[in-house]
Amino acid sequence: MLNKSILQAFHAGLLTSILLLSLTLTILFVKGEITITGKIIDVNGNPIERVEVEAYSDQSLVEKTHTSANGYFSISLASGAYELILEKDGYETRSITISPQSIGHRNLGNIILDYSLKFSVSQLKIRVKSMSEVGIQVTLRNKGSKDELVDIEVDAPSGWEAGMYSDSMQVWRLKLFPGETQSLTLILRIPFNASGEYLIKTRVIGSIVREEEISVQVDKEEPQIFIANQLSVQGLCGSSVNFELMVKNPLKKRLTSQISVSAPWEWEAIVLREDGKRLYDVSLDPGEYVKVVLKVSVPEDAQPGRYRVRIQASSQEFTSSQEFYVMVTKGVFNPKVYTGTPYVEAYAGSSASFPIEVENTGDSDGILSINVTQLPVGYSWKLSDPNGNILSKVYLKSNERKKLNLVIDVPPLEEPRTIPFLLEAHTAESSSRLGLTLGILGFYSMSYETRSFYMETTAGSESSFVIEIKNNGYSVLTSVKPILTSIPEKFRVEYTPELIPFLKPQERALFTLRIKTDADISAGDYFISFKVKSDQYSLPERDLRILIRQRIEIIVIGIAMIVILLILLYWIRRLYGRR
Repeated sequence: MLNKSILQAFHAGLLTSILLLSLTLTILFVKGEITITGKIIDVNGNPIERVEVEAYSDQSLVEKTHTSANGYFSISLASGAYELILEKDGYETRSITISPQSIGHRNLGNIILDYSLKFSVSQLKIRVKSMSEVGIQVTLRNKGSKDELVDIEVDAPSGWEAGMYSDSMQVWRLKLFPGETQSLTLILRIPFNASGEYLIKTRVIGSIVREEEISVQVDKEEPQIFIANQLSVQGLCGSSVNFELMVKNPLKKRLTSQISVSAPWEWEAIVLREDGKRLYDVSLDPGEYVKVVLKVSVPEDAQPGRYRVRIQASSQEFTSSQEFYVMVTKGVFNPKVYTGTPYVEAYAGSSASFPIEVENTGDSDGILSINVTQLPVGYSWKLSDPNGNILSKVYLKSNERKKLNLVIDVPPLEEPRTIPFLLEAHTAESSSRLGLTLGILGFYSMSYETRSFYMETTAGSESSFVIEIKNNGYSVLTSVKPILTSIPEKFRVEYTPELIPFLKPQERALFTLRIKTDADISAGDYFISFKVKSDQYSLPERDLRILIRQRIEIIVIGIAMIVILLILLYWIRRLYGRR
């Protein structure tokens, strides 16, 4: 009986369920609706709850719902075309277009929503050297529909410098607008003592947390604090060579280091500061540097070859060194002598100057001897530098060129002619000759032949004085004339002729001075100063002494007037004095 009752109850329930299902289908059929279902999961396959599902028709919201804890959603829609918008903070916004044409049920299956904050690193495994700096491109993108405020973190080993940069600015936090993409650079500065494999963690914290790991393999490299442009030079036996270099602190902390130099046996090598003092140690701030000179002295007996000199900096943290090389050669001194003025003219009794240049075109320093030959007897010469120092030898370095001045003294009374001669610059091994020519223009001289420069005259009269000159030289004098340099008051002086155009050697010439004085001039001695000159020569200044006397008639008239005055006074006294 009990089993029969249970069977009857089961049949009754089944019948009721069938009737309810039929009724539901009938209602749905009458309304023309379809049920859309699906499951929303993330990129890892995990269900996402509380995702907002909105259905739009012609951009109008028709229906909306949310996913359950297991990611499922169900929404009922009438037949037609719809756009489903799936949206949740921290995830991308996704749009799905559906067009249900029949009633019933449609399952969209698993729908994947990616995270809204995308974070990508271009290189995840790199190999670098210690003390280097590397940049790794990083990209951030907001695929969601809301702004993302993102914090950036970088975890690096102790002693490393690491940070995200936009151009020259370091970034710790930024805002990403919907759809915006920003590119940054992860800068890593590897310390000098790093070696081996390291892990760098980069983390962005927004609506979600995203993290990337970068594997960095570091090959240890000793810091180089010596910087030089030239590591090898040529040197001669017995000479010195210099290497210019900088000592720079490449570390991010202060560096104190001892400086030492090693060189071949019997060589001398020292490090000099810019002020010329010897350098033994340095103490530099990060990035600071000093300029120094490594001076290497090559022994006289050094054999030709390639020699190594090493400079070393030693600190508590590391040792840095740099090698330099000196190529020793015996060298050749090769003199050359030049001039741009091989012909110079000079007057007898004067000097001729030849500008000379001497050069050592060889690769060895040395002393150059200079000599002048083929000059006539009585001629002398001297060699001087631009400062006027008299020289007979010149020291020239390799490829050095110097300017000199050769002066030839021409004897007096030398007749006009041309004199070719040689200048020779020589060493023990080689020599260079230069042909020069001296043009003598002759000797110019002139003298006064007048023996007495004295005359007498009376006041108010006109008198003359003759000046006689002679050309004592061997060349023609041109434009000979007297020049009056001083004339007393109440004197008027003229001379004839005014100019003698040419005066041949040993010829004489006369100049006549016409001297007029005023009648009221006082008696006494007066002096007229003059000299005679030509274009080539000038006589010294002379003084013509002139004694002025009063005229005799003036004296007689004066005496007569005094006598008449005395007689007149006598008669006046006789006529009126007795009363």
